[in-house]
Amino acid sequence: MARLVWRRFPWPWVTLIDRYLWWSLLPSFIFAAAVFTALALSVGTVFDLVRQVAEAQMPFSLVLRIIWLQLPYVLTLVFPMAILLAVLSTMGRLVEDGEWTALRSVGISLYRLLIPLILFALLVSGITALLNETWVPLARYQSEQLMASFLRQENFVAPADDIFYPEYGPNNTVRRLYYARRFDGLNMQGLTVLDFSQPDLTQVINAESAQWNSQAHTWRISNGIVYLISQLGDVRDTLQFEQQQLTIPRPSQTTDLLLTEIRELSIVQTRRALKKAIDQRDRELQRALNVHLQQSYAQPFLAVVFALMGVGFGLSQRQRLGRQGFGLGVGVIFGQYVLTYLTAAMGMIGWLTPLLSAWLPHGIGIGVATLLIVRVNR
Repeated sequence: MARLVWRRFPWPWVTLIDRYLWWSLLPSFIFAAAVFTALALSVGTVFDLVRQVAEAQMPFSLVLRIIWLQLPYVLTLVFPMAILLAVLSTMGRLVEDGEWTALRSVGISLYRLLIPLILFALLVSGITALLNETWVPLARYQSEQLMASFLRQENFVAPADDIFYPEYGPNNTVRRLYYARRFDGLNMQGLTVLDFSQPDLTQVINAESAQWNSQAHTWRISNGIVYLISQLGDVRDTLQFEQQQLTIPRPSQTTDLLLTEIRELSIVQTRRALKKAIDQRDRELQRALNVHLQQSYAQPFLAVVFALMGVGFGLSQRQRLGRQGFGLGVGVIFGQYVLTYLTAAMGMIGWLTPLLSAWLPHGIGIGVATLLIVRVNR
């Protein structure tokens, strides 16, 4: 039924051969995306979560939620793989069924055949870029927050002396400032809190100690005193207490952007972080952000590279493609990703420019695909 609707729908600018190829690509693409997604989630996420369930008794509902939040990122990885396998199988079937020979006999060249394939790949590239800039950063952040929140109930943060950190409110304004002489991951000693949450009043809380309640996510502050200070600097009132519950964020060890966190940034976030790194004259962070920025531009176009390689390999492996197409696709994917990670590492240490480290694997892939296509079209 769907095929009939597809054929009878009026496509004023799309020829019959274009619709035929798109209809042939779509089922293979969906099947390959489903297979690769299941594999990627199993290897990258599910195994680790199963270990957490066994060791830390993580709730099953939390496991499902984390898997759901990891799904957008996994899709951006598997879409290029899926299009390679879809093009390989489609080209192989055209050869095996003699349709490729029939098309050439009526004057349809290989270069004409590339147009709908590249358009399909560009559509996949656009969807990948859209996911990378919208859903992926937020979903990965929420996933990590869920995991960190769960693990904080079991593990302590490393001890530190003289910790100081701000709490931000709306419009990125400082809401509270916290200082403690000693923090062992669960208890704070010598706590001082400057509370600016009320516009006409400042609260200063001095307390002997505070203990973290992991169940309620609050601090139980002991033996303290609260000073209420007006805008003119007068102490309006004081309040002593033995114990008080206070909902404040747990201190983090650092607010600086870590190199391992860069790959989770979107293009907009990367450009913002790059501007800050330039102001701070942090050359190592600048190089890492520039490499990630160029990779963010290049990654969605991997679908186009794989589509071209799929055409070249698909039409040149005529008789063996049906049996070895999947293995060939996995080999091409593995080689391309190894090359991508290798050039990215060379960019991070300064052996390649950020632009070259991101686009060199694409150039090599397109070069290989072009040689194959030219040889097949002779």
